[in-house]
Amino acid sequence: MKLYTQNSQNFLIALIIFFSAIQTSFSQTGNVREKVFINLNTHDLLVGETLQYATSSISYTNNKISHLSKYVYVELIGESGVIFQRKHQLIEGKAYGEFFIPSDIETGSYFLMAYTRWMQNFNDVSKSEISIINPYKDYINPQITNEKLNVEFGTTSGQIVANVTNKVILKASKGGKPVAIEARVINQDGTIEEVSTNNQGFGWFEISPNENESLQLLVEGQGDGFNFFDLPKPVLNGIGLNITHEERVMLLQPVGAVQNGTLTIYHQGKSIVERKIETRSPVRVQRDDLPKDVFTVVFKDASGREQFRSPLFNVEVSERRINNAFTTQSLATIDQYLPAGNYSISIRKAFSSEKPRQHAVADQNYVANGLQELQNTSVFSAIEEQPLPEKVGLLPEYRYQLLEGTLKAEDPAISVQNKHVILSLTGENDMNMAIARTDEKGRFVLEYETVHRGSMTPAHLTIPDFEQSYTVEIEENFINNHSLDFEPLIIDSTYYSDIKERSIISQIENAYFTPITDTIPVKNNVPPTIPYFNAHYEFDDYTRFKTLKEHFAEYIQVAGVRERKGEKRFVLYSLDEGFTFETDPMVFLDGVPVPMNEILEFSPYRIKSVDIFNRRYFLGSLVADGVLSFQTLEGNLGGFQFDRNHMVFELLSPQPAPKTSYNSFDSEDRVPDSRIQLLWLPDYKVNKSKTVPIQFQTSGIAGEYRMYIEGFTTNGEPVSIINTFTVNELDNE
Repeated sequence: MKLYTQNSQNFLIALIIFFSAIQTSFSQTGNVREKVFINLNTHDLLVGETLQYATSSISYTNNKISHLSKYVYVELIGESGVIFQRKHQLIEGKAYGEFFIPSDIETGSYFLMAYTRWMQNFNDVSKSEISIINPYKDYINPQITNEKLNVEFGTTSGQIVANVTNKVILKASKGGKPVAIEARVINQDGTIEEVSTNNQGFGWFEISPNENESLQLLVEGQGDGFNFFDLPKPVLNGIGLNITHEERVMLLQPVGAVQNGTLTIYHQGKSIVERKIETRSPVRVQRDDLPKDVFTVVFKDASGREQFRSPLFNVEVSERRINNAFTTQSLATIDQYLPAGNYSISIRKAFSSEKPRQHAVADQNYVANGLQELQNTSVFSAIEEQPLPEKVGLLPEYRYQLLEGTLKAEDPAISVQNKHVILSLTGENDMNMAIARTDEKGRFVLEYETVHRGSMTPAHLTIPDFEQSYTVEIEENFINNHSLDFEPLIIDSTYYSDIKERSIISQIENAYFTPITDTIPVKNNVPPTIPYFNAHYEFDDYTRFKTLKEHFAEYIQVAGVRERKGEKRFVLYSLDEGFTFETDPMVFLDGVPVPMNEILEFSPYRIKSVDIFNRRYFLGSLVADGVLSFQTLEGNLGGFQFDRNHMVFELLSPQPAPKTSYNSFDSEDRVPDSRIQLLWLPDYKVNKSKTVPIQFQTSGIAGEYRMYIEGFTTNGEPVSIINTFTVNELDNE
C-alpha cells in the first residue's frame, strides 16, 4: 500500500479504505470506472479555423456525472507527435476549450484524446478523429498500393448461416474513402439480390444461402470494369441474429442452430432481459420498456458458450430538416424539445467534402442516419471489453492535482522509506508547497494546487534530509504512448472547391480579427501554505553586512545564528511562554527548502527580505520549530546552487475557464461577417424537460447548415440530434 500526501490526512485515509474495498469487488461491479465523452464543433478543419471541444466525465455504467475525478487531460496528436497537451478542471463533470489551428500544421489525420488519471488504471481513453487541411503547404496524397474498390461484409454474429435468412451489411470504400455503389449478389445461377450503398459506403441485403453455396458481389461502373467480391462461406450449424428496429419495437430474430440457447440483454453490466430460445421466432422488445441507452446483447448456445455479442441501440437519435429557410445576417431561432440534461450545441456550415458526422453519444465509431443504420454499421466495430484489474495503481484526482514519483538513494544502504518530499511551486505570488512521505519502495504521491493559467509552472522537488544524497524520478500524468491508427487523408476533386471557399472565408475572418487582450489578471485562489508570519525584515531598510550571521546579530531580534565546531545553524525564539523549541526551523529560499549551513554562506546582497514564524509549524507530517523564509531580489533563487536532493522542472497548470459560447457578431462593426461557425454552446443545461428556443445570428455566408446537439439527460440517457437547415441570401430589394 502506498503512503500518500500528508495533507488532508482524513480524506486520504478514507480514500485508501475505499480503494482497498473496491479492489476486492472489481469482479462484481464496473461502477468504479468512468469515461470521458468528447463532443467537437467539427471533425474537419482548415488552418486558420478553430477547433472547439467539450468533454464530459461520466460513469462507465450509467452515463451520469462521475465525481471521481476533478481533472481531465486533453491531447491533440498527429502522426508527427503531440500538437498540444492540456489539463482542464471538471466542473460538474464538464470541461471545454478551443484551439486555433496554426498555419504551420501539416495536412493529415489527427486524434483528440481525453482521459482522467483514474481511467489509466483500466487502459481507458476516449478519442475522436479529426482531419486538418493546410492549403498553404504542398500535400501529396499518400501512395495507395491498391486504389481498387474494396468491399467488406459483416453480420451481427460474424457468420452467414446456411438455410436461413441472414441480414448482411456491406461497407464499400476506395482509396480509404467511402463510396456509393450499385451491385448485385450472384450465384452460379445468376442474380439473387440487388444492393446499393449510401454516400457513407454502407448498405445491406438479405440472403438465404444453401450450404457450401458460392456467393459473390458483382460491382460495375467504378471506372475499372467488373469487380467480383466473394462473400463468406455459409455455415451449416452457425448461429446468427438479425436485429430490426421498428418505431416502438426492437425485433431480435435468432437464426441457425439456436435451439436451447439463451439471448441476454445487458445494461450497465446487469442482465435486464433474458430469453430462452426454443424456436427461431423473433424476440420482441418494447422500446418503452428499456431506458434510452446502448446495450449489449449476448447469445449463448445450449452448452452455455458465448457465441457472439453485439451493441443494441435504444438511444435518442434523430435527424430532421427544418423546412423554413433563414436569411443571412439575421437573428434566427430553432425550437427544439430537450429532456432535462446537459448538452453541447454546435451550428456550423455543411460542406460536401466533410466526413459524415457521427452520433457521438452512441459511439464515436458508428456512423449512421438513424437507429437501423446505426445498428447495421455497428457490425464493423467490435465491442472491446477491458477487463477490470485486480488492483489499481493510480489514485483519482478527486479534489487536488496529483504528482507521483519515486525516491532513490545514491547509497543503496540508505533507506528510502518515510522520507519527506517537498514540492515548491515558485511561479505563484504566495508560498505554495505540498509535502508527501515515501513508502518502503521510495514511492510518493503529492497532492497540490496551482493557479489555473493554462501554462507551465516552475516547480522544485526537494528532499529536506540534506545529510544524505537522493535523486527523484517523477511520472507523467499524460499517457506517454498512444496506439493510434492514422487513416491516410486523400484529397480529391471533391475537396478543391470547398477548400478554396473555406480558405477565402478563413482569410477574411482572420484579416479582420482583433485579438482581445485580457487585462484582468488570473485570480490566485490558492491559499498560501504559510498563511502569516509574525516578523518581516526588508534588508534595504537596514545597513547591509557581508554575512547573514551579522544581519541576525545586529537587528533581527526574533532569531539568531549559533555556531558550534564550525557548523552554523539558525535558532528561533519561541513566542509562546513556557514553550521551548527542540528541533531546527525550516528554512526556505523563494519558497524552496534549503540547507541551513549553505544559506548562511549565501551572499546577503542577493536577498531582498526575510519572513519569520516563531511558533512550531506542521507541514503535513514534517514538524519544525519555526520558519525562516528568505526572498531573493530576482525571486528565482538568486543563483543559489544545490549540490544534492533537488530537482527543477515544470508542471502544466489547468486551463482557465474559456468563454462559454460562440454566438456573437457586432452588426455595428464595418467588417464582413463571414462566420461558418454560427453557434457553439459547450455547456448547455436544461433543468426541466421542455421545448427550448435556440437563438443564433446568421452570418453573411449562405448555404446549408447543421445543428448538432449531443449530451446526456439527468438520468444518463444519451441524446443525439441533428437538424439541417438552409440560409439564403438576404434580398435587400
